[in-house]
Amino acid sequence: MTNDLSLNRKSKDSVFVKFFSYIKNVKQLYEEFHPEITDLTEDDIQIQTLDSAIVNTIYNDLGFIVKDKFVMLVEAQSSWNPNIALRMLFYLNETFRRYLTDTKQSEHSNSKVKLPTPEMYVIYTGDGVKPETVSLSEEFFDGNPDIELRVKVLSQINTTLAGQYIGFCKVFDTQRKLYENGILAAKETYRICIEKGYLIEFMKDHEKEVIDMMTQLFDEETMRKQYDIASRRESLEQGIKIGEERGLKLGEERGLKLGEERGMERGVKIGEERTKLSLASALITKGIMSLDEISQITGLPLEKIKTLTMS
Repeated sequence: MTNDLSLNRKSKDSVFVKFFSYIKNVKQLYEEFHPEITDLTEDDIQIQTLDSAIVNTIYNDLGFIVKDKFVMLVEAQSSWNPNIALRMLFYLNETFRRYLTDTKQSEHSNSKVKLPTPEMYVIYTGDGVKPETVSLSEEFFDGNPDIELRVKVLSQINTTLAGQYIGFCKVFDTQRKLYENGILAAKETYRICIEKGYLIEFMKDHEKEVIDMMTQLFDEETMRKQYDIASRRESLEQGIKIGEERGLKLGEERGLKLGEERGMERGVKIGEERTKLSLASALITKGIMSLDEISQITGLPLEKIKTLTMS
């Protein structure tokens, strides 16, 4: 069996995937999960990682079968996903489907098929305390025991391969926050991990490749952050533009309404003024009142009344 299993990945390329592309590391991982096993060989392990070679298919980080008796599914998570138990169910379903095909078995046959016993793990490298086990029934079905799947969560730094990988990720996260340059962050991560003994043999054997992968990840995250900032700025500018347009429209509507109100007020005043002038003219013509009396009755200024007598 080859010692270097080539995984056809794109965005999933990572130190984790590369590290466990070596069968000896997969073997050691299983032995750390099951220290009671003492006779395991590399030939006893069959890699069953779901790859993304087929468009729109599901794929996971690591899957392997041991002696046709156990199937192990391992996921690496830097941020907690509350749906991990459901995702593991999908991975397990697809793994079993492929296993039946590879072993020429069918769920439609009259005899019961033979399946390897599943074990599922999440290697969590993010922040915060997480439960040791995640239950599918508890997460989604209020603990209904009719359907169950349990995922063990590993989140502690220790001397195991999983623990060393967690330590490596913690160091890298710290360096990414300290440096704005991806290469500097990657090189410093490499130096510290060698000093602390995290994945030391792998790191030394693949120094350039590991640094390149970390640098690429750093650059991708930097670009993603810049894109997010640009998107938020664009959304803000668009929101301001929409707000201005709505404000102008509202202002026009309010201005029109205000103009109508003021026009009506002015029209009423003009109409009242004309009525008073007509009444004053009629009283002056009849000559039955003095100009002062006409001014008092109409409310027009005396000077205005006098101008009417001259017209």
